[in-house]
Amino acid sequence: MNMNMSINEILEEICRSGSIYDEIINNLITPRFDLKLELISEIAISFCENGEKIEKIYKDGYFKYYFIMTVKNQIHSSTSPFHKNVRISDNEYIDNYEYIEYEDEIEFKTIHEENINLIEEAFLNVKKTWFQEVLYNEYFYKNKTYKQIANEYQINQTTIWLNVKQVRDKMEEYIKNKKK
Repeated sequence: MNMNMSINEILEEICRSGSIYDEIINNLITPRFDLKLELISEIAISFCENGEKIEKIYKDGYFKYYFIMTVKNQIHSSTSPFHKNVRISDNEYIDNYEYIEYEDEIEFKTIHEENINLIEEAFLNVKKTWFQEVLYNEYFYKNKTYKQIANEYQINQTTIWLNVKQVRDKMEEYIKNKKK
């Protein structure tokens, strides 16, 4: 086993069907398999926000334990993003759904609201695939949730999240360099 995996490789392993992490999620989320993609999305968001920490935990050999505790916390904690999403989604409070589910993206929009022209310029100038451009437009400009996009295009929410994040990260880097 490679003990020096990058955060992207770790996320790929978590998302791979049949992996030990897939089995852990299946065992802990039973019988609500319909919520599995939502859970994986929240875990991926959390891990990406703490990439270096996760890579170190993996390298030190404690990742499986950390992963189990993260999944349990997401499922059982009444303050976890996953729990909030599921509760809101199940109660059909759709108006608040996106703001609670995707606080970092909403924060990104708010922080940069005054620089809308710079954001447009960044979006036009960063390198992205056609697929990433479509997903980014659906999410940011049409204000759809990952779940809505996944249902519409019949693709995994984690795939959507990863692609939107990649574009957003490139845009943030472009804006940062432009302001220098």
